[in-house]
Amino acid sequence: MTEDEIEQREIEKGRRAAPRMDLSLPGKFLAVHANHSCIITSLSRTGLMMAIEEPLEIGDQGYLRCGPIDHFMIVTRKEAGRNALEFDIPVSDHFVFGIRQFQEQLEEQEQAELAEMVYAWTQGESSSHW
Repeated sequence: MTEDEIEQREIEKGRRAAPRMDLSLPGKFLAVHANHSCIITSLSRTGLMMAIEEPLEIGDQGYLRCGPIDHFMIVTRKEAGRNALEFDIPVSDHFVFGIRQFQEQLEEQEQAELAEMVYAWTQGESSSHW
């Protein structure tokens, strides 16, 4: 089953309260017992999906920090390698749009840094070894 089919089923079941936007942003989930590195894979006004090495348990709570995201979240679903989390208070459409802009700026910055590193390496100016 494709991700679009899964999303359509969730909409039909009433599980998704808002449309989602695909992302790929590194973040940290600060839970009571541990901090977890994660990748935010999708975002909506009501919550998000994150990839995580060891999925959290349903009902776990904590703060998600990822760029402008610094929100209290509750784990609502658990899958192999992923968790669905819900914002305690839904965010605005403007906030969701801002996250998309943040991702685009981050991608541009990473590409510029890589280009600078490659240029320095080709000029023999780099102190790092690949």
